[in-house]
Amino acid sequence: MKWRDLSLANKTLVAFGGAVVVVVLAALTVPFFRMTYLVDAGQLEVSRRDASTWEALGRASVGSSTTGDDLWALEPEDRIGIVARRLPLGIAKSAALEDSFLRRAISSFEQDSMLNEFSSVSWDGTTREYRYAQPVRGDDGLSLAGVLLLERRPVQATRLLLYNSLFLFLAGSVVLIASVGAFYLLTHKVFLNPVRSLKETAERVREGNLAIRSEISTGDEFEDLAKAFNSMLADLQVGQDRLRGINSALDLKLNELAQSNLALHEAAKLKGEFLANVSHELRTPLNSIIGFAELLLEIAKNEAAALEEVPASISKRVRYNQNILSAARNLLALINSLLEMAKIEAGKVELHIESVPLKDTCEGLLALISPQADKKGIQLKLEEIGEAPTIRTDVKKFQQILFNFLSNAVKFTDPMERTGRQGIVTLRVERLPSGTPGSEGAPDELARVSVIDNGPGIPPEEHARVFEKFHQLDGGATKEHAGTGLGLAISRELAHILGGEIQLVSDVGKGSMFSLILPLEPRGSRRAEAVA
Repeated sequence: MKWRDLSLANKTLVAFGGAVVVVVLAALTVPFFRMTYLVDAGQLEVSRRDASTWEALGRASVGSSTTGDDLWALEPEDRIGIVARRLPLGIAKSAALEDSFLRRAISSFEQDSMLNEFSSVSWDGTTREYRYAQPVRGDDGLSLAGVLLLERRPVQATRLLLYNSLFLFLAGSVVLIASVGAFYLLTHKVFLNPVRSLKETAERVREGNLAIRSEISTGDEFEDLAKAFNSMLADLQVGQDRLRGINSALDLKLNELAQSNLALHEAAKLKGEFLANVSHELRTPLNSIIGFAELLLEIAKNEAAALEEVPASISKRVRYNQNILSAARNLLALINSLLEMAKIEAGKVELHIESVPLKDTCEGLLALISPQADKKGIQLKLEEIGEAPTIRTDVKKFQQILFNFLSNAVKFTDPMERTGRQGIVTLRVERLPSGTPGSEGAPDELARVSVIDNGPGIPPEEHARVFEKFHQLDGGATKEHAGTGLGLAISRELAHILGGEIQLVSDVGKGSMFSLILPLEPRGSRRAEAVA
């Protein structure tokens, strides 16, 4: 189990238990080594004393020669594990080949003539072994003649060390268990119980019970924390009650808005139907007015042509009939625009897809707009970039969009006598690289048809607004031209229905470019949307 997966109680217990173990081990290590040192020091003193005693006994047994030719061994008390040997130098060096202690002792004695003893302490299984060596000097008192070797395995010292280790282990275990137990009880009662209480309260709050309160009476920071938590819960409950009231009011408002939206939808539907019906009904008498006005105008012109000198009455008749005819045609165009927008808003626009050769269609549109352009002295140009493609779309709606662009370009481009420069309107046709993925995941092949003029231009802040319904620019040449403000709005909706888009690039004094971008093949989703 990872450390992060442990509970707070277990983390605290493990951390404190580890700290207590380290402290107890550190505290018991000093007396353990101190006791071991004292026992070993006492046994070294005993070895030193026994070596002196047995040296005297050995000399009394074999004589007092110190030439190094004597060899003796004493085991006065072999039953308690004490062995003393006096080895001449030659025998000692032979024995040192298999005895590392003796080898080190001889080396030390030979290097330091003032060294009087050499000892070592080790464990042989469960028995403490003390080895002690003294140099036997020659007659000059400096040269090494032999070695007095003492080996002791005192049972009492071994027992004392084992008892000491056992006592320290038991004392450390008792201290460790008592410390961990006391800490466990202390943390659970003083620290963890309040934390658990706060956790249970928080879980109840998470379940949605804001009426619960934490009951902690410890008189310390936990009680302050519980009071702060209870105060927060009280504020949350007040806020929740307030939100419930607001939500109830919002529900009422939403119901009212839903009813208002329904009423507005019905009103919009009635408006669309009214516009469609009224526009349809108005076109019949208007067509009659236009027909009779054209007939009267033709009669007046014939009468004027038959006379050498045209009377003022006939001139007035011609002028009045022309005004009637112009106003009736403008009114008919307005009614047609309203009817078109009503159909679009009602979703009753149907598409009739057919192949449209762009070059031929654009030439026909320029021929259609040329009378208006010639009247103002504006030059019309057809610009073909690459080979003009053939697209599949609704030709009438395609022509309607471009004719709106051309009509606006001619209408808002000033003649030469006003600006001193030739007014030019260019109709550009080009194929674009593959664009966004179409309905089947493959990129659409696109065509762009642009109407470019060198008129007054449109400010950048007005680019989005010119496509709004009934919106016209307030400044510049637009004040001199009548219009409904529906042409560009209808064009944008029709472009969307055809699966394309309209782009506008323009600035004040730099002219304008309105572009219609369409896929070469109609997009199925847009076509279904339009027919629906």
